[in-house]
Amino acid sequence: MGRIKNVQICWLTCIAVLILAGCSDQLDDDDKGSMLIPADLLPGDDEISGWAGLGAYEEANDYDGLYNIINGGAEDFIDEGFVSAAFQIYENCIGEVCSLALVHLRIYDQGSSKNAVAVYDKVANGISTPWDDAGMEARIDEIALAAYTIEFWQENFFVRVVIEERTKDSLTIAKLFASHVSSQIW
Repeated sequence: MGRIKNVQICWLTCIAVLILAGCSDQLDDDDKGSMLIPADLLPGDDEISGWAGLGAYEEANDYDGLYNIINGGAEDFIDEGFVSAAFQIYENCIGEVCSLALVHLRIYDQGSSKNAVAVYDKVANGISTPWDDAGMEARIDEIALAAYTIEFWQENFFVRVVIEERTKDSLTIAKLFASHVSSQIW
């Protein structure tokens, strides 16, 4: 009798494993992206050659946290399903000499791709160039006189990269950051 029970338990365990394995293949895109948190997507020091975080990154995991970090623009994200965000500033230093061109990386989890697209559309300034090398949809904003901004959405994330310099090389660097983050999202 005990042996039959062991065989039944074994079979039930095998069936449960097969069901769970099958279910994991059926996750939709929003579910896959939601397994990541914004901080998971921040490049580590020197993942982008020569660039390192300037101090600790900041996180916002609720509306108050988001207001404390970005204040005026928080409502655009909250209105479209804000879940959490991570913010990091990067610098490039060679020895004791650091570039004045800082990279500001902001990654927002909007909870779904529908919400990420809504934010992408809402924050558009109307003066940007489409870019095909990051996310599902990306653009380069060239409106600022001394900076470039790249924005994209992918899965449930909205990402903004701002580099405080306006040269051909700085645009290349901003693109590297955007492409790197995009490659980390499934």
